[in-house]
Formats: sequence, structure tokens, C-alpha cells
Amino acid sequence: MSEFKMFCYQCSQTSQGKGCINYGVCGKNPTLSRLQDNLIFGLKGISAYLYHAGELGYRDKNLEKFLIETLYTTLTNVNFDNERFIKLALDVGRINIETMKLLKKAHNETYGEPEPVEVFTGTKKGKGIIVTGHSIKVLEEILKQSKDKGINVYTHSELLPAHGYPGLRKYENLIGNLGKAWYDQRKLFSEIPVCIVGSSNCVLIPKEEYKDRFFTTGIVGLPEVKHITGYDFSEVIERAKILPTLPEKNGNTILTTGFSLSSILASKEKIKE
Repeated sequence: MSEFKMFCYQCSQTSQGKGCINYGVCGKNPTLSRLQDNLIFGLKGISAYLYHAGELGYRDKNLEKFLIETLYTTLTNVNFDNERFIKLALDVGRINIETMKLLKKAHNETYGEPEPVEVFTGTKKGKGIIVTGHSIKVLEEILKQSKDKGINVYTHSELLPAHGYPGLRKYENLIGNLGKAWYDQRKLFSEIPVCIVGSSNCVLIPKEEYKDRFFTTGIVGLPEVKHITGYDFSEVIERAKILPTLPEKNGNTILTTGFSLSSILASKEKIKE
């Protein structure tokens, strides 16, 4: 596609039903097309942060208004003003920071400010559930609902930072973190016979060998995978109980997380050295 000046196929007017590659049938020029694509990319991140803040009851009407109105400007035949889109691109950067501040506030006020902590990467003897994704709310609910059921809970990938929050570390059934980044999940989930809960983006289409013990919740959906509506994870817990018992096994490394602003400032003299 390097020879194309643009590529847009967002509407029914699209050239030959395939895509506009030099100039939009609607009148859109290549620069505007790229500006709109850039804007949508930024809005995706903002929507994810707002969603997880909202899970904990933290909302901001101004941020939500910006998201709605800015997405609307990218629709066909709405706005052809390049200069306004350049301004909106700068606004997206500012709004993104404000949204991240809101999410940080939601996490810190709900679970306490993160503290440096070492994280176990092996398994403890017993039944287990792996929580993958970004939703700390989902992790908390699973910890609460499984704490007296003999179920050990492990994080995967992006949920590693959850171990730094005092409000989550208080649960003795939060054992550690398994695996590395999101791309290792097909291998990891095939090897470890526990239930898996996908709480946000970064899930992959599951293999047959673990599809029947994979669950999604919230915004996530996978074909032929059970979806949990709301935060009742009793079905996941009951399924975990009848799966094989994991062995006692140390991990290959110990991870460290929880370096919040306060912890870094408290160590500033050592850092200078």
C-alpha cells in the first residue's frame, strides 16, 4: 500500500466498494484521512482508561463528552477542516493524560498507592485461576469470591502491577504472576490446567485444549467461550475446583513491581547515587 496516498473504506461511498486510495469520494484528502486515523487511534486508548476507571465508580463527564464529540467528527461528511483535526490531535494528548490521572486516582483511592514488592512466578500446590487483561476490579472480585474456596489466583501479563496495591496484597490467595507478555498465552494456558478469565484487551483466540476453561467478562468476547455478565464468578470457581491440582513449583525468576511516585521520591537520594 506504499503507493497509495491514503486508504479509507469507512463508508458506503468507498471507491469501487474497496477503498479510496488517492482522494475520498466524499471529498476527503489524504492529509485529512491520516489525521482522522491518528485521532481514532488515540481515542481507543482513552476509551480503555475511562472504562476501567468507570468500573470503580470514577467518571468525568467532560472526558466522556470529549470522547463522544471527537469520535463523531471522524464520521463521513462531518468535518473537512484539517486545522481543526490538528488541534484535536493535540487535545487527544492532553485528554489522554487527564484520563490516566483519573484512572490512577481510582486505583489509588480504592486499593492504596502501590508499594515495591517482589512477585512470585511459580505455582503453589492447589487449584487455580489466572486473570489476564487490565481490570483490577475483576481481579479483586475473583480474589474476594475465591478466598475461602481453596483457590489460588495468579495474574498474567498486564495485571502484574496489581501486586503492588496494598488493597489487593491483603488477599492471601493472590499468589503470583505467571507468564510474560500477552503473546505467550496460547502456550502458557495450554500448559497450566487452571481456569482463565480474560478481563480486557490482549486476549487471543484460544486453542481447543483450554477453550472450555476460558471465561470472558465485561467488554471482552471470544467465540465459543463462556461470557460472565457482571461480577459473579461462582461458575469460574466451581470449574476451577474440578480441574487438576497444580504442583508446588518455583519460577525461574522473581519480578518486582509497585514503584509509585511516592516510593521513587522516597528513594531519590539512593537513585542519585
